Amino acid sequence: MIPLPKAAVSREGRFPLPEGAAVWIDPALADAREGIFSLLPGLCPGREDADVRFSHDAVIPGEAYRLVCDEKGVGIAASGVAGAVYGAATLRQLLAGENDPPYLAIEDAPRFPWRGISLDVCRHFFPADTIRKLINALALYKFNTLHLHLSDDQGFRVESERFPKLNSVGSFRKSSAVKRGRGEVQDGIPHGGFYAKAEVRELVAYAAARGISVIPEFDVPGHTTAMLAAYPELSCDGRKTEVETSYGIKDFSAHILCGGDGRVYEFLACLIDEMLELFPAPYFHLGGDEAVKTEWRKCEKCRQAIREHGLSGERALQGYLLERLRLHLRERGREAIIWNDGLADTTGTEFVCQHWLTGLGKGKRRTVRHLNAGGRAIMSDFFRLYFDYPYAMTPLKKTYQYRMLPRGLTREAESRVLGGECAIWTEWIEDEEKLFFNLLPRLAAAGEIFWSAPGAADYAGFVRRLSAQYRIYDEMELPYARGMEQPKNRLARAKTVRAFYGKNAYVELDSR
Repeated sequence: MIPLPKAAVSREGRFPLPEGAAVWIDPALADAREGIFSLLPGLCPGREDADVRFSHDAVIPGEAYRLVCDEKGVGIAASGVAGAVYGAATLRQLLAGENDPPYLAIEDAPRFPWRGISLDVCRHFFPADTIRKLINALALYKFNTLHLHLSDDQGFRVESERFPKLNSVGSFRKSSAVKRGRGEVQDGIPHGGFYAKAEVRELVAYAAARGISVIPEFDVPGHTTAMLAAYPELSCDGRKTEVETSYGIKDFSAHILCGGDGRVYEFLACLIDEMLELFPAPYFHLGGDEAVKTEWRKCEKCRQAIREHGLSGERALQGYLLERLRLHLRERGREAIIWNDGLADTTGTEFVCQHWLTGLGKGKRRTVRHLNAGGRAIMSDFFRLYFDYPYAMTPLKKTYQYRMLPRGLTREAESRVLGGECAIWTEWIEDEEKLFFNLLPRLAAAGEIFWSAPGAADYAGFVRRLSAQYRIYDEMELPYARGMEQPKNRLARAKTVRAFYGKNAYVELDSR
């Protein structure tokens, strides 16, 4: 099983579960029905005396579950949708390659309340069907959060009726940078798309039936070229621009939303309100990362705002903007998340900090200070949990051996680490095959470190359990990376990393 359960006791024997066995679901768990049957596709609905029974137990904590397999069949108890779905995920794994589950008793609950993945759909747009496949994979490993990165320099990805140019202009670009054997070149192929509001509602409901919340991210004030292509008056100088076709932090990165223009604050508040109608989750991600403030230093409106509000400089002005938006969200019953490089003197502990940047220790120290001062954090360490990079750079073993609590925390602050989130940015991921090749089996490793007690298993034991996961991937018809369980020698890894950065982002997939 992956992730390893909190406690499990097994004994000799197996229950003979027939093909197409019946499943009974307590009416109190009716909202989990879709998620349960998506994880147990070979089973069908039945009566209360069915071989597999899901019962409601109000005493069990929200995400916990109990599973017992004995001579009477399989009984799974939970108090809500999440626990019932997690119990079904465990049963799916017990049945991998076997029709008859073993006799055992499991008492299970997560280590961390936040277990997520961040998916960038801006650099390359993926249709709703791909998102549903990802949600099913997340449910298998008991993830509870899908964080969608929905706005960046390369595209705006949700329908907006209040600001239609975000779609007619901001959701499409004329070309894309690609790196498929010849180094970085422009492919000259128009690329774009966005999710209609009806699609978003369907995806949110699809995820909820599997115990997963969908958190939107609209990155501000940087990474906003697509917004400014649609509404150039929201920049400092109002110049016209186009949706960006290349990636990274480059000259275009300094063209960001104006921090001193009241129209920007009105635009963002209105856009947030429109998006809150689509995403009922209690959190909203404001980004705040990699905001190059060169234009702010020259902008009279920004300088005036800094003087007016008694701010120390451009970084504090960004914090002021984010704090204004946080208060706007609080009035609507939501909490704000920002990346750790967005923290400033003007962003208080009320923000949830998402840690990704270490920056020779500066980023990590910023996160630790935030936690020790009373803030909360989600850990998304670049070197361990960024899955857009090749296995040669971020081996499966390196992910699995990541320890979630950074050094320097007080004992009290440790409890404010909400959990972890892996990330996959799609600059060099153009298709579904590459997406899942990079994600699987890494999701299994991340799922275990987010769910299971620290030190619950060793890497060798994890690798032994992976073979059953590969059978499940085949059943789900999901691409995955095989043969990446053990890191190659340093020379071979260095050669692959050089090829990835220099010529071919698909080097590992092409060399299978």
